[in-house]
Amino acid sequence: MRLFAAIDLGGTHCRFAKFRETPRRLELEAVEQCATAELKRTESVLEKWEQTLHTKLSAVDALVLGVAGPVRDPLHARLSNAPLEIDLRNAASRFGIKTCCVVNDFVCEAYACLTPAGERSLPVLGTELPLLLAAESEAVPVAVLGSGTGLGTSWLVPYRDAGKQRWRALPAEAGHMAFAFVGREEEEFAAFARKQTGQVLLRGDDLVTGRGVALLHHFLTGRVLSPEQAAAEGLNSACATQCWYARFLGRVCAHWGLCTLCFGGLFLTGGMVRRNPAVLAHPAFAEGFFMAPGLEVLERIPVRRCVDPYSGLWGAAWLAAHGRS
Repeated sequence: MRLFAAIDLGGTHCRFAKFRETPRRLELEAVEQCATAELKRTESVLEKWEQTLHTKLSAVDALVLGVAGPVRDPLHARLSNAPLEIDLRNAASRFGIKTCCVVNDFVCEAYACLTPAGERSLPVLGTELPLLLAAESEAVPVAVLGSGTGLGTSWLVPYRDAGKQRWRALPAEAGHMAFAFVGREEEEFAAFARKQTGQVLLRGDDLVTGRGVALLHHFLTGRVLSPEQAAAEGLNSACATQCWYARFLGRVCAHWGLCTLCFGGLFLTGGMVRRNPAVLAHPAFAEGFFMAPGLEVLERIPVRRCVDPYSGLWGAAWLAAHGRS
C-alpha cells in the first residue's frame, strides 16, 4: 500500500495530511494544521509536515502541495495573500522525497470532487446528482469556487483516453475578474469600496472574501470590524449584510458557471461557505445566481456545498495517487 503526503497552503492556514492507499480507495490517516504566518520558507513547511505527522517525507511515495497563488512551474509557486514562496527544486532532494509537485490549491479542490469529499457535498440549487457519477458518455465539466482569505476557482474537464473516462483539472483566476454592480445602491457601495481600498477595479476577490464581508458590513452598518468579526455579526443573522453578501456571492457563482458551462455541478468550498451555510440558503443567493434567465443555462447547473474542511487535502492526495490524468 502506498503512502502520500498532502499539504494545503492557504493565506491564513496550512493543513498537513497523510493518506494511505488501500485496495478500495484512499484513506485519510492523519491531519494537522498551523497558521501560515508560522512558516517562513519551504523547509519550514516540509519540516512541519514531518514533525506534526511523525513521519519522514522520504517514506512517502509522492507529495503534492497545493498553494493559494499562481504556480510558475511544478516545483515553484508563491502565495497571493502572504509573503511565503515555495521552491521544491532543492528541498525535494534534501528531504529525500521521491516524487513531488506544486499546484494551485484549487486544482486540488477540483480533484477533490472525485473523492469522498465530493461525495459528501450537499445540494444548494438543483437536486440532481452531479454528472460525475453518470454514464461515461455523459460526462460534462465540473467547476469549483471557494471563498476564504481569497477567492479561488478551477474546473474539471472530462476527456477520453484509450477508451477510458479521465479528468483534467485546470486552474483559473476568475476571482480577479471585474465584478458587475447593478442599481443605484450597489453603485453607491462600489464608490465607497473604491475609496476604502484605493482600487479602481473591484473584483469578486475584493467583495465575497473575508475582507469583502468586512467592507460590506462597514458600508451597511458603519461598524469597522475584522473579517472574522464582520462575518460572525453579519452573516449569521437575518440582516442587510447577509442579504447583500448572498446576492454578490450568487452573482460571482453565476459568472463562473457561465464561463465553464459546468453542467456536472458547481461545487462551493472555502471557509466563508463552510462556516456560514445560511448565506447559501438565503433567497438572495438564488436571485444573484439566476441572472441570465433568457439563456436557460444556469438553471441546468446543480450547485453543491462542500462540507469537508479537508477537501483540498483529499484532492492533493488524489493527484499524488493518480498523477495528472
